[in-house]
Amino acid sequence: MTGPGTQTLLDLRAARLFAQLDDAQLQAIAAIARPMLLPAERTLFLQGDPAAAFFLLAEGRLKVFKLLRDGRTATIRHVEAGQTFAEAALFHDEYPSSTETMTDCRLYRFDTQEVLRLLLAEPQVAVNMLAAMAQLLGLLNRRVEELLLPVPARLARYLLVLADAQLEPPAMRPAAAGKPASPRVVKLPTSKRELAARLGTVPETLSRTFDRLKRGEVIRMSGDHDLIEILSFDKLHRLAQD
Repeated sequence: MTGPGTQTLLDLRAARLFAQLDDAQLQAIAAIARPMLLPAERTLFLQGDPAAAFFLLAEGRLKVFKLLRDGRTATIRHVEAGQTFAEAALFHDEYPSSTETMTDCRLYRFDTQEVLRLLLAEPQVAVNMLAAMAQLLGLLNRRVEELLLPVPARLARYLLVLADAQLEPPAMRPAAAGKPASPRVVKLPTSKRELAARLGTVPETLSRTFDRLKRGEVIRMSGDHDLIEILSFDKLHRLAQD
């Protein structure tokens, strides 16, 4: 049975941000990692709160979202186990967005002042942090581009990403003549309300968009709308405006 110290090192090693560090550097990171447990539907920090730390999600799932001027929320990203978030706390006085746990979560908190001192002493950690920030900037740029597209295109892009994550590569190829098609069923990992926020729209518009895709024989949905069968990847790519 592994002790807390060993578990912390395993969790840090599994994170992309720390994967390239040597044992001594990882030990230095582990020394300032503060473990946390949060139940589902809890807020970690709110938009505008003083930025005092960034975080690593070891287990669970949470969302990062912004509060818009009209009172609606727009989900920026879903954070999965092994991913860091709120890295901007190192360079800003306030958090630019809010977070909420979607499941029970196990996390590590990294105080910004302790991290900044470590970055000065460990250049490789600083390089990795810059790479993580660059990836986040790319993600935010894609999110802005997507929000300029019509809702059907946003939904189509989301379903294609979901298919990439959940389906085996053969399922992405057309079935050979005379042979049954490979399974093309994906599972929505979140509620329709949360998906609407992720796509920058409202649940009613999302429901109408799903109906449009069903009428166009692009997808088929289970009765509870939890499972989606992709009937035509070609149509989905055209809708996505790839």
